[in-house]
Amino acid sequence: MLLTLSACTGTKSATQTEAPNTDTPAQTDAPGAEVQYDYQLKAGEMTEVYDVTFEKMVTVTVDPASTRDAAIESRSIIAFDNCVFNGGLTVVGDFHAMVNLGGGCSFGEGSVVTCKEATPGVAKEATMDDNYVKVFVGCEGVTVETESAIGVVTGQPDFVLNGTTYSKAEIAPDADYLGIFSLYENDSMTYIKLALGEDDSVEFLD
Repeated sequence: MLLTLSACTGTKSATQTEAPNTDTPAQTDAPGAEVQYDYQLKAGEMTEVYDVTFEKMVTVTVDPASTRDAAIESRSIIAFDNCVFNGGLTVVGDFHAMVNLGGGCSFGEGSVVTCKEATPGVAKEATMDDNYVKVFVGCEGVTVETESAIGVVTGQPDFVLNGTTYSKAEIAPDADYLGIFSLYENDSMTYIKLALGEDDSVEFLD
């Protein structure tokens, strides 16, 4: 099962452990610069965004052509920290990407993370062996809505996924991370609870 979580511990760890494409420079939005709302990721790319207040919807698109069969080392990563999302965040992608929401991020009232498939129908064909797009939740107040196959992972904060609140402290207090993975079974979405370790250990929970 391709659940490598070395990118989960924060933006600095992601940079150090995922070996992104060094030809793609990290991006930091300086104060006073024009705010970018659309981000395009290809396999192996690492993008960092700090200290930005987004008043409109932010869209992250993961290129399906380069990421579908990419190696785990080529995972695309976008790391946000100290960012305010007042208009929401949309993630469009199928596989091999990590969207990292650092502890300094916050979401305005009614602002949610919406995950969508890039390739129509791919979510209903996904299995637990696929390396889904993952949203790492390092900040409070995150609500994720999805009709696609994704993983939501946290090392601490609670989060809401499709209307249900998940608490690491209650579900997996002794694990390094709690992961909730959505996937389809017989055209109906189901949710898998996992206790995940920094050593890539995986335990299925009830």
